Amino acid sequence: MSKQEFNNPHKSGVINYAKESTTISESSLLVPLGKSKKLAAIRKQLQAPQTIEINPVLCDEIPSSGQSKEMSALLKAAQDQINAKIDEIMSIYPPGKKNKMFTLRYGSPESIKQMTMKGIFNHLSLVKPKKFALIENLDYFGTDTRSNNAGSSQSQPG
Repeated sequence: MSKQEFNNPHKSGVINYAKESTTISESSLLVPLGKSKKLAAIRKQLQAPQTIEINPVLCDEIPSSGQSKEMSALLKAAQDQINAKIDEIMSIYPPGKKNKMFTLRYGSPESIKQMTMKGIFNHLSLVKPKKFALIENLDYFGTDTRSNNAGSSQSQPG
């Protein structure tokens, strides 16, 4: 068919329908993610247990190299005491806001675990065990923090 025949509606016997293609986009949501409070609450509920499950994995890592059995036992007991206190505090808060409210008041559990044991015990108001001096300069994972700070504090004149 030539172009003239296609555009000429008066010619009898030739009926040709122009096909228009339509595309349907399935990617748009009925409610945008940022505007739905219910979707945001569901999303937070699904994400919250993941962060809680990660914490116990981190607490079992105790480097035993260069530490005595007594120091390792003290460190393990201190870690258990810290975890129990964090869990106790978080249980006070409403289920959907545990992590946020704990972080606002005390800082994130990960940032707390980067502090020295002395700082953690003071920050969470925990009772220090006997022979606490053995582990007060260690962080939650048993890394000695004195080696990092000792050089810088001695090099500065007071």
